[in-house]
Amino acid sequence: MGMTVMDCSALGVLIANHEPIELIDVRSKNEFAAMHIPGARSLPLGELVTPKIFRKRPLTTERVYVISENGHAQASLATRILRSAGCVNAVPVDGGMKDWVARGLPVRRKRISLGVPAYLNTGAALPVMAACVALALHEIMVAALLAGIAGLLLLKTNFLSRTGGRESGGPEPSRVIKARRVPNDAGFVEGETP
Repeated sequence: MGMTVMDCSALGVLIANHEPIELIDVRSKNEFAAMHIPGARSLPLGELVTPKIFRKRPLTTERVYVISENGHAQASLATRILRSAGCVNAVPVDGGMKDWVARGLPVRRKRISLGVPAYLNTGAALPVMAACVALALHEIMVAALLAGIAGLLLLKTNFLSRTGGRESGGPEPSRVIKARRVPNDAGFVEGETP
C-alpha cells in the first residue's frame, strides 16, 4: 500500500489559511537558509535519524508535512522515521521544494549581501580599468601610472577609515585663542610709546 502524500497547491492553501500544521523541511541547513516555505522548520534528514532528536523536540498532534528537495525518497524516509517515533500525522509533500517553487508559491529567501570591493567605493575602479586597457595596448608606463593612482586612492580610503574620516593623521584641530595685549605698569603695551 502506498503512502498518502500532500500536494503542494493544497499545502499552500493550508498555509495561506493559517491552518494549525507543522511543516518540517528535511533539506540541509544551507538549502533551508537560502530558501524555505514561510513557517517551515529546518530539521535535516541527517539530524532526524539521530535518536536524541525526539528527546529535544516534542512530537506534535498537529498535522505534520515533510518537505524535501524533490519530494520523493527523502520526504518519504523522513515521514517513516517520524511515524515510527510516534508522529502518526506525518505526510510527505509531493514534488518538494522544486514543485513548490515551480508553482510560484511563497518562499522566504536569504537576502544576499553584495560585498562591494573597496576600489569600487573609492573611485579607484576607473583607474584600475584604464590600467588594464593600457596593459592590453602594451602601454606599460601608462598602466603603471594608472595602477599607482588606483593604489593611492585605496590607501586614502584605508587611511580615512582608520582616522574616522579626518584628512590629516594628526591631532584634532584645536581652536587658536588670540592673546590680548596687556598694558604695562605705565598703561602702555610693550613697543608703544606715549
